[in-house]
Amino acid sequence: MFNLGKNREGCRRFRDGLESTGTTTHAALQEHLADCADCRTAAEELSLSRALLRKMPPRPIVPGPWFAGRVMAAIAAREASLERSLEAWTVVPKFAARLTWISALALLLAGSWLYQGPQPTPRTGNEGGVESLFDVAPASASQDDVLTSFERAR
Repeated sequence: MFNLGKNREGCRRFRDGLESTGTTTHAALQEHLADCADCRTAAEELSLSRALLRKMPPRPIVPGPWFAGRVMAAIAAREASLERSLEAWTVVPKFAARLTWISALALLLAGSWLYQGPQPTPRTGNEGGVESLFDVAPASASQDDVLTSFERAR
């Protein structure tokens, strides 16, 4: 758009000033505009372009026919993702409830088996050479037995 003329530095400053402000009202810009025909032509073209663009009616923003479909597909994908994550967490309480019932039943069965299970036979004396924590006195023979056996021996 800009054809830099003979005074390159002045044209560059004019271009920068025109792009930043959009107008040529600044005194330095007006002075350069009077001296440089190329910059004058560029400024006229720019103002003509702006005038034409202002006259154009604004284009209404209408979404394309694919917009609704893509949005709905994105929503459906997000809902499916959330549903899958929720399904994963609903399994945990179900599993915990079943595990609780199975554990309770196992404890009940084990407790009843231990309660009604075979009773240990009471041991008398020192059987099998196993030492006991408690001293068990051997059964002493009563004196009647000794006397009876003594009489028979006579």
